[in-house]
Amino acid sequence: MFAKFLSSIRRPKLKEMAEANRPAASFGGAAACYSDDLLSGGGFEIYERMQRDAQVKACLNIKKLSVLSRGWQVHPASDKPDDIRAANFVRWCLEDMRGSVMDVLYNALDALAKGFSVAEINWKIIPSGNYAGMIGLDSIKSKDPSAFIFETDEFLNVKSVKQLGRREISLPPDKLLIYVHSPRYELPYGASDLKAAYRHWWSKDIILRFYNVYLEKYGSPTVLGAYTRGTPKSQQADLLRVLDRIQQETALVLPDDIKIELLEAKRGGENGYLQAVEYHDRQIAKAILGQTLTTDEGMRYGSFALAKVHLDVLRMTLEHIKRNLEESVMREQLIRRLVSYNFENAGVPVFSLGTIRERDLSLLADVISKLVTGGVVAPDEKWIRDYLEIPDVGGS
Repeated sequence: MFAKFLSSIRRPKLKEMAEANRPAASFGGAAACYSDDLLSGGGFEIYERMQRDAQVKACLNIKKLSVLSRGWQVHPASDKPDDIRAANFVRWCLEDMRGSVMDVLYNALDALAKGFSVAEINWKIIPSGNYAGMIGLDSIKSKDPSAFIFETDEFLNVKSVKQLGRREISLPPDKLLIYVHSPRYELPYGASDLKAAYRHWWSKDIILRFYNVYLEKYGSPTVLGAYTRGTPKSQQADLLRVLDRIQQETALVLPDDIKIELLEAKRGGENGYLQAVEYHDRQIAKAILGQTLTTDEGMRYGSFALAKVHLDVLRMTLEHIKRNLEESVMREQLIRRLVSYNFENAGVPVFSLGTIRERDLSLLADVISKLVTGGVVAPDEKWIRDYLEIPDVGGS
């Protein structure tokens, strides 16, 4: 039924073109074109390091997983038979491809940290079944964005995409899924959520280093040994060995003319370090999640109305990301192409990630608050998914 249209419809490139694990930093890559002063010199490495911080990782994952928590659906553009057939075909292709739609979208949300993300669409000719001979999806593979640069015209419309490395690879834009997060003035590189959190991440990193020095210095008390004046050098050396054994927690028997004392630091000195770490954790959460009250201690504010406003801000932030994934990424860049390759007059189906409900955000806010104010700095991701009833995006 559909094969007669294929000869008149432009066919996509089927073969995978973008290479994996290209060493982008040494070749410039996106960082050289990125209007982000944090990336000058070190490329995306600074954002990779930031994502190893427990608070940064937790906030990014909660933001990603909350957007993807309701699953996905494909709806026909109208109740016309051709539109319904197109929607059924798109739904079948998304279920048939290697990997899962949730994996694709989770990887696309790497743009929250990097500013933009790139995935390559690998097409195939469907070999058999109801859709035999039509163009379907083989896989959608995420690529390291640091290796890519965009060639644009004077109006910042992307003409081609290049992957840099040992050799330069030019890819047509319609071979790629590109998600640009918070673009300014149509710049295709977007803006990272981590840029606003950088100062607090850097400060916390320095504070933790000094805190470790403090613990090393005062965690184990200094051992003081006193001997009578005129004690021979050999006996003084023996006393030093005894003091060393005490620090190694070895039991000793000493004569009563040798005095040993443990010099302990005053308690409470570590509180300043911990309070500073908690402060910077809260600021990191504000920078990434776009609101404040759900990550601060509620007892300090006590306003339900204010909490509602902050919850609304968080919902609007998540809805904006969800809408970009639905419309800009899935519908415009993937589903529209899939329909144009296989149908002549069908409308483009609608891709939906469901509705972000206030109940979900209340649970999310409660979890984030416990992570920050409760001092949980390395939360288990599986526990977060189970608690929020979020499916495991790592599954097939």
